[in-house]
Amino acid sequence: MQNSALFDYGFIYQVCGGFQFDLNSVLKKTNQGYIERHHCDHNCTTDCVNYQCPAAFSSNRDIDQQTTLSLDEIEKSLQNAYEGMVLANKQFLKNIFSQYCHDYYIPKHVAKDLIETLSTSKLELNMFGGNPELHPQFLEIIKIAHRIGWKVTTTTTGKKFMYDEQFTKAFLKHPPDLLAISADDYEDLNELKQLLDLNLEELKQYWQKINPLYGQRKKAFESIYSAKLALSNKKFPKMLFNIVVHPGNIDVIYEMIKLLSVKFPSVLINPYPAQSSFSFSSLAWKIEHLPKIEKFVDFMIDKQFSRIKNNFPAVARLLYWLALKSIFETKLRDTDKLAMLSGYDIWKCYKQAGAGRYLQASLADKRSKKPFRVGAHPGCFWNHETVTDNKHQLWNMTPEEISLYLLDHKTKLPAKSENPCPGCIMPRLMFDGISIELGLDHRLLPAYLKLRNKYFNF
Repeated sequence: MQNSALFDYGFIYQVCGGFQFDLNSVLKKTNQGYIERHHCDHNCTTDCVNYQCPAAFSSNRDIDQQTTLSLDEIEKSLQNAYEGMVLANKQFLKNIFSQYCHDYYIPKHVAKDLIETLSTSKLELNMFGGNPELHPQFLEIIKIAHRIGWKVTTTTTGKKFMYDEQFTKAFLKHPPDLLAISADDYEDLNELKQLLDLNLEELKQYWQKINPLYGQRKKAFESIYSAKLALSNKKFPKMLFNIVVHPGNIDVIYEMIKLLSVKFPSVLINPYPAQSSFSFSSLAWKIEHLPKIEKFVDFMIDKQFSRIKNNFPAVARLLYWLALKSIFETKLRDTDKLAMLSGYDIWKCYKQAGAGRYLQASLADKRSKKPFRVGAHPGCFWNHETVTDNKHQLWNMTPEEISLYLLDHKTKLPAKSENPCPGCIMPRLMFDGISIELGLDHRLLPAYLKLRNKYFNF
C-alpha cells in the first residue's frame, strides 16, 4: 500500500467489511401470536442509565430461551454472510466504485489502495446480541467463525468471567481476536478511581450488591473486573472499552479516558457520543452541550495523531471524528446540530449503495399465529422498521442474495417503511471512509471534504 495514512487513521482497515450478528433472538408468545424478541441478562434502560437498549430484560419478559438460533443455523449464516460480503465488495468495485471516486474526489493513487483493500477477503465478525455469552454454543461459534475465516470480535459484558471459572478457562483456550466491553456508566470519577483500586474479589463483592435492574451499572463493574483479569492472564485477547459519551460524563470524560488508559495501557479506547435517533427519542444533547461536544471532537481528532506519535490506545477513526467536526463547520441552526449529534440525519446506511456495506443480522418485526424460526434476518439490531428483510434469513440465503441486499435492497426497503430510521452515528456501522462518505448528509459534505483534504491531502 502506497498511502499508509489511509490505514493509520482509519480510512480503511485490515478488514474490508464487518458483520454484527445478534446471536440471541428468541420467540415470545403473546395474545396476538408469536413475535421475535431479544435475550439478555442485563437491563440497560433510561430508567437507570442514559440509553434504552432493545435487549433489556425488562422489555423482553416471558421469552422462550430455548428457541434461540441453532448451531447449524449460525454456521450456515456465517458461511453465507462471508461469501456474500466478499461478493458485495467485488460488485461494489465493478459497478459503483468509479462513480464514488468521481463524486467524492478520490485521486487515482488513493483509489488504487482502496481497491487493494476491498479486493481482499478479510472480514470481521462482531458477535452481538445483548450478551452473546448467553448463547449455549457461544464458545463453539468462535471456533467455527475462525475456521470460516472471520476475524472475531465479541461485544459482551464480561459477566461470566466474574462467576464462572470453567467458562473463563474454556474461553481462553480459543478466544476471539478482540473482546469489546462497555466502560462508561460510573457514578463519578471518585467511583472509577475506587474501582480501579479494588482487587478482583472486592470488585465481585460490590458487584453482587448492585440492583439487577441497573444493567449498565453492573456492566461498569464487569468491565473493570475483566480488564484486571486480563492484566493477570496473558492468554486474554486484545480488549476494547466502548465508552458512550453523554451529558452525565461529558465534563469528566477526559479524566475518565486518562485513568482507564493509564491503568490498562493495552486496552483500546473507543468513545462515541450518545444518540437517540434509533428509537425516535428526544435529543440526547442540549444547547449548553454544543461547545463541550466540539471540544471533545477536537480532542479525539488530536488523539488520532497521538495514536501514532505517542502510542495512545484510541481506535483508528479519524474520518468518523471529521464527520462530527463537519457539523460544527457547517452553517446550521443549533437545533439541527444537536439533532445530528443525537444521530438524526447525519448519516444513513441506506442513503445510497455502498453506505451500508456493514452487515447486521437480528430479529424481524413480524407476528405469526404459529411458532417460527427466529433471527438472522439481514437488518438492524436497533431499528427493525427500515432495512430489515422480514422474509429472509441468512442461513437460507445465497451469497448473491446477500450481496444484492447490501448494495440494492438496503437502499429500497426504507421506501416501504411508514417510519424509516432517521439516521445514526454508531461508529461501527459507519465503518470505513467509503461508507461514511456515501452515507453522510449532503449538507455536511463541503465542510467534511475540506477537513479531509486538510488531514489526508485529497
